[in-house]
Amino acid sequence: MTIIGGKLQVYLTSILIIVVSSIVFSMHSFQPVRLLAVLSEMVIIGVSLVAAYLLGNRELHRGIPLGLILLSLSTYFDLLEALTGMNYYEFISVALLVVGFPILLASSIYHIRERKRRISEFSAVLSNSLDGILLLDLSENILYPNKTACDLLGFNEGQLKMKKISDFLSEEGAKKFREARSALFAGQNLSAFEVELITSGESPIVAEISLVIGRNANEDPDSIILTFKDVTHIRRIESALVEQNRFQKVLNELITEVLESDFDEESYKYFLMKCVRSFPRADAAAFLLREDDNRFHFVATYNYDFEELKPISFAPEELIQKSSDEVVIIKDYSVDYKMDSERLKRIIKGGRLLEIKSTLSIPIKIDGEVKMYFNLDSLSSANAFDDEEIMNTAMGFGKAISVLLWRINTVNELRRQRELMERLSMEDHLTGLPNRRAFFDSAMRQIELSKRNGEEMAILYLDLNDFKGANDTLGHDFGDALLKSIAKRLTTICRRSDLTARMGGDEFVFILPSTGREGAIEAEAKVHEAFGEPFSVKGRRVKLTASVGLAVYPENGKSIRELLIVADEKMYENKEILSKKLKKATIV
Repeated sequence: MTIIGGKLQVYLTSILIIVVSSIVFSMHSFQPVRLLAVLSEMVIIGVSLVAAYLLGNRELHRGIPLGLILLSLSTYFDLLEALTGMNYYEFISVALLVVGFPILLASSIYHIRERKRRISEFSAVLSNSLDGILLLDLSENILYPNKTACDLLGFNEGQLKMKKISDFLSEEGAKKFREARSALFAGQNLSAFEVELITSGESPIVAEISLVIGRNANEDPDSIILTFKDVTHIRRIESALVEQNRFQKVLNELITEVLESDFDEESYKYFLMKCVRSFPRADAAAFLLREDDNRFHFVATYNYDFEELKPISFAPEELIQKSSDEVVIIKDYSVDYKMDSERLKRIIKGGRLLEIKSTLSIPIKIDGEVKMYFNLDSLSSANAFDDEEIMNTAMGFGKAISVLLWRINTVNELRRQRELMERLSMEDHLTGLPNRRAFFDSAMRQIELSKRNGEEMAILYLDLNDFKGANDTLGHDFGDALLKSIAKRLTTICRRSDLTARMGGDEFVFILPSTGREGAIEAEAKVHEAFGEPFSVKGRRVKLTASVGLAVYPENGKSIRELLIVADEKMYENKEILSKKLKKATIV
């Protein structure tokens, strides 16, 4: 039976009893006693219904009809008096005592036990929760606090059960709570909200609160479950991060600028200037870099005479930091620097040593080793860097700079690797000459230059005769060594402005800038002369010849491919002519 259904049954049963009693009453002669009986019955019915509604108890709802049926028998008091020997008033008293009072008492006991059971279950489930939990009644009294709530608020369970939630709220907090409660009972989606909770300690805590409606067995609201967590520390961190974000913004801007350029002396100086302007009470700064001689050198300064400090270097043991890998604050400069008077004079003059009141020294580590010190100096206050937040920021700053320098080194290394790969991609791996790709790139640039300057240029296409015979006879290793020897000799006959490239296999090509047909013919003759002498390879002498074809820009073509076609055709024409009288490669 549902709650609504149970209540409706009670009400209908009660109405039926009243109607039947009224009918029976109307069948008898009017007597004041009977009228009093009916009126008393109606009063008792009304009181019972009100009690049932307020207590919200199913057992009471079910017991009311039985009690009312017994009580309605008072309408037939003549019969009752004959059967029981009790008059009407005696019967009413007995009925109230025997039926009504036990029902009300049992219902009340049940209701109290039910609430205790729910609280016990609530306590068992939530006692070990990491969040503070308070069970409130609808009047906002605290019925149950879990252990975490007791710890956070600074009161034991007994003390908290004597308080209301409003005892822990400021005026503003109480307003937020009431608004949230109203929204909750109005059926609105309620998000967590933050208030300050007053504790037994000196300072309140910032709590994030969530509310849930608690319901009884009849699904009627009878409590509020308040869950809260201490977010004080989180909010303090967030507040500190606001300041740190300012420094981080500066640093990010610097990182972007540095990565887009080479980190040279000017970049260091700009970096220092931005840092000094970002840190409160900082007046000057310096970078000390450990170089290959394992000494620390000034690489940049701000508000100091860098030219005076540039020649100075320090061994690690000469530094006041003593190669410390922790952020330190230096206030005493009266220590023995263990350095000659000339360096000391330069530091006093160029580094304003006697004016420095406090130094924040930040070690910059790369691969776990201190490679640099970033020093921020105050010329006005000995306590300029004493705040904990400044120290924390400095440590983060140092780590960020370390990452920055590591990235710079990495970028530089990647750049070198990229340049190497680019060079290798343009180089023939066997001979070391420019390869086919390099030839085309250079040839296209030269054609554009020749076109712009109105000049000629020429290319020579060279193919070795009977290289395969020597390669097959003596092996590929010998053949590779022979190609290297040929490439080396060909480079000796070229001008500095010329390009000699290997196209692949036993084919080579020359680019001859500012060269017409006559100059190309002279270059071809030099090639043939180069093959006049045998090549010495691995203790053997090899006599080879080559076929050469030439083409001239713009006479034979206006693109590199057109020139190559002409030169290649001419080379094969010459090879056909020579093949009739050419001997095989001679190996001695």
